[in-house]
Amino acid sequence: MKITFAALTDVGLVRQNNEDNYVVCHAGAGVCHIPPPSSYEKTVTVDGRGTLVAVADGMGGALAGEVASRMAVEALAAVAKEVLAVTDDAQVRDLILRAIAKANQSIFEASSTNPDQRGMGTTLTAALLREGRVQFFQVGDSKGFIGRKGKLFPMTKDHSLIGQLVDDKVITPEDAEQLEGGRNIILKALGAEETIKIDYSEAPLEEGDVVLLCTDGLHGCVRKGELEQFVADAHDTGKLCEDLVREARDRGGPDNITVVTVTVLEGEEPPPPPGIMERLRSIFKRES
Repeated sequence: MKITFAALTDVGLVRQNNEDNYVVCHAGAGVCHIPPPSSYEKTVTVDGRGTLVAVADGMGGALAGEVASRMAVEALAAVAKEVLAVTDDAQVRDLILRAIAKANQSIFEASSTNPDQRGMGTTLTAALLREGRVQFFQVGDSKGFIGRKGKLFPMTKDHSLIGQLVDDKVITPEDAEQLEGGRNIILKALGAEETIKIDYSEAPLEEGDVVLLCTDGLHGCVRKGELEQFVADAHDTGKLCEDLVREARDRGGPDNITVVTVTVLEGEEPPPPPGIMERLRSIFKRES
């Protein structure tokens, strides 16, 4: 699978510090620096082990939010080599889930024992692209999408008060975009409790698909339909990140802004048809 990816983080126009973080790991090329550079862009051909990307939006007093988001992406970076060496989908999923759960516990313990970090936490949205599929892992209100043929499909659940009202059908997604209050009330974050339930979803990938991860510094300013148009019109992954960050800044940039985009340039080759022995084993397996 040949992909091109880009990442960009920006402090915005209001905040003094950037408490967002991101990480990009892919087979054969290691992990980008943490703390990351403000921008990162590359085109690679990856084997079946794939690419792991994530964004994290920290919260807490002083620099505690930055500490929490960094702990989250460092946890993924630490397990990335093991993840990218494994071929079994279920094993890969469990490795990432355990890494996120461990990050949650570490952040919770630091928040509980260090007065300067009391109450800190972070969102985390991660995606693993491998063998023609993408797996999403979600805690908080950062978001993950798949852009395909001019449409943008949400792949993660928004763990905010507004997101919960949408899930409960109290308001529509269109109504939610008009509301200001409640958007920053996060119902789930890494570090908030000793244990955490991590949302998981997956989907097949097609040539031309764009996987977009972003913090609420982007999706809180730029509506889904507008994000969809940016993705549909994009011809360059790096420029897409730049355009999205610029749009959020043009709308006041009230929060830190972080975007990661991955475009599938060439999909996976389809597996060869099974031979007679494979077909027989498949039949016996179904009958047993």
